[in-house]
Amino acid sequence: MRSLFCPVCRAKNNEEYREVLRKRRFRFFLFILAGLVTEAVVLYVHFCTEIAVSDYHLGFLVGLGAGLAFGGLVGILKICRHLKDEEKLKELRLKETDERELEMGSLALRGTARILLGVLYVLLVLGGILANNMLLCLGWGLIIIYLLSFVLLRKYYESKF
Repeated sequence: MRSLFCPVCRAKNNEEYREVLRKRRFRFFLFILAGLVTEAVVLYVHFCTEIAVSDYHLGFLVGLGAGLAFGGLVGILKICRHLKDEEKLKELRLKETDERELEMGSLALRGTARILLGVLYVLLVLGGILANNMLLCLGWGLIIIYLLSFVLLRKYYESKF
């Protein structure tokens, strides 16, 4: 999951990698914040508004928020542990900057994108067959968002290099 949420690490020494880990630790704080905000919003809507939230959806969303917060906390603790151990820091840096690891991450993301587009296409077709406008619009909208974001991000990164 590292290649999905964190940029490619090109640290040449342990001090540079330490800085990468500190920035990564901040992202985990954002995960915790997102989880706590999710829980707060859901509980507020459930207890303080007239909007009816079923027990299933309440449990799902509170669990989602708790999972994000817990995952963020675990990530922060792992990073803090790695920052204290110089040998482990060097081992992780070498593993993360290995060209094979970078290529595997890139291939995994490309394969995942292809699968996601295939599933969205099936959703789009099912929406058309079942005459379900919501499925049709959802499938079409998600495909458009994916492809548009790909084109825009590609242009952005082309201008950076």
